[in-house]
Amino acid sequence: MASPAKVAKTGEEAYYKVIDGVKYDRTLLETIEESAKDGQVSYVEVKKIWAEAQDGEKVTDIERATLQYGMKTYKFSAKAAKALNIYLEAGQHKSFYKVLQGVKYDRKLLEMADLSQADGQISVAEAKALFLEAHDGKGITGTERTTLEYISKEMKFTDKARQYFEEVIKLPDPTSYYKVIDGNKYDAGLLLEFEGYGKDGQVSLAEVERTWKAAQDGPGVTDIEKATMKYALNKDKSKFTDPAFKFLDEKLK
Repeated sequence: MASPAKVAKTGEEAYYKVIDGVKYDRTLLETIEESAKDGQVSYVEVKKIWAEAQDGEKVTDIERATLQYGMKTYKFSAKAAKALNIYLEAGQHKSFYKVLQGVKYDRKLLEMADLSQADGQISVAEAKALFLEAHDGKGITGTERTTLEYISKEMKFTDKARQYFEEVIKLPDPTSYYKVIDGNKYDAGLLLEFEGYGKDGQVSLAEVERTWKAAQDGPGVTDIEKATMKYALNKDKSKFTDPAFKFLDEKLK
């Protein structure tokens, strides 16, 4: 069933704004107009605009048309325009594959990587998510491995993410990428995530919440992931803000 917001959008004509005979989403258009008031729509604002368009469901044709109209009518920063074009392009093709210079790639993986680098570069968490998507319980097919190699070569990563990605891409099973410290096995990707978070001084509450949520996907938080988080938490408490430490400490109990 569609969400109440979506039902309202399709059932109330007052919700729409007609310009030159074309119907647009009034609220979404007003959000774009408000974001452009200071001269241009920023990348951060584009993320909020896209989240509003999604409403927890797929983006409708009218919402898509509204976003395209907004891009033509108002000024967007280069980063914002690139991100919105990537968002609009994803999921629009029915074919499982995308052919580039005669080579067949996995379209879903490419789109996932594109969305991940919409903010400029792929993070460790996003690199790990790409591998888990490719593995999906069945192992990695030849096309998926070719796609991962293409992503590694052509797309931008943070330094930590590239370090992780280039190591794990060599393995037959990316889920087996562990790091052994003092005889204990830890998730190498998670360790790199926490190292990256601490670069600006401290690990924030938002960062640990995001990591915990990501770890819950699939089979839930594994014993290895819990052990890795405990290791990161106990290694240097001062690297975490008090709210971040409290949140993760409570979850791990």
